[in-house]
Amino acid sequence: MPSAEHAPVSTPLPESALFPPAHYIIGAPKCGTTALARYLSEHPSVSISRPKEPHYFSTDLGRLRRCTDEAGYRGCFASDPGGRLLLEASVWYLYSEDAIASILRVRPDARFVVMLRDPVRMLASLHRQLLRALDEDEPDFERAWNLSDRRARGECIPPGCRAPKTLIYTRTAAFGEMIERLFSQVPRDQCLVLFQEDMQADTGAVYRQTLDFLGLEDDGRQNFPRINEASRSRSRAVQYVIARGKPVREAVSRPIKRLLGCESLGVMKKVNDLNTAKIGPVGLSSQMVDTVADHYAADGRRLKELLGRTAFA
Repeated sequence: MPSAEHAPVSTPLPESALFPPAHYIIGAPKCGTTALARYLSEHPSVSISRPKEPHYFSTDLGRLRRCTDEAGYRGCFASDPGGRLLLEASVWYLYSEDAIASILRVRPDARFVVMLRDPVRMLASLHRQLLRALDEDEPDFERAWNLSDRRARGECIPPGCRAPKTLIYTRTAAFGEMIERLFSQVPRDQCLVLFQEDMQADTGAVYRQTLDFLGLEDDGRQNFPRINEASRSRSRAVQYVIARGKPVREAVSRPIKRLLGCESLGVMKKVNDLNTAKIGPVGLSSQMVDTVADHYAADGRRLKELLGRTAFA
């Protein structure tokens, strides 16, 4: 598929230049990507995929892929984006060994936004998210961490896990390795590496830095509400219906929506809200903090050398 040089989105672009997208937030999970994607989605010149994380190009991550053919992937985007910049935010693309090369085959001009975070905090938060998503069944992070080697061998995988590679906590925060692989495939001026710690300190500055990288005009945004706060499911059974029961739900709701002439009944959103409980920061023992930090210390030095700055300040 023909590529197009990166241009401000005020310039009308042909369909071949819009799809597949030339702009991606590629990870990492639990590093502020959901918030950044939400802010960008509200920019007048951005059209973001629905769902936000189709994971079309991560062919090595099993059932995380929400679509497996081009027609399904195209269906994730507005049928008439009106010349706006198309963006998707599949947060496991950075971890995937297939995704970046696959994207570059169809979009050699692709531009990638990466968000990183201190591995200790990222992994503790990721573990909670995988529990909520029903990919993880070990509620204790330390025990889950200690299962990493066995899970890498295909053992102790929860039956509902969509992508077993995401449970290898001793690898999922190897950001130095991931960034080195990214830079070996993509010119650095097509990559923007951000840190969640910087976004917490000055969200507006990181947002405007991203706009500049994407070739977008500053929309003057000043309000940056908290997005995707930590939470747990009150009931795993109810969460299963929410997260994994879409085919059955759609079979039941489709004729009702057709009869009423609406796209959504709003029932599952209400059920999800009722089943969601906000929780505070993860409390890890000092020994576990040291274990994770020591494990990733060499990788962190690798990341610092690649980026020329102290990470996770």
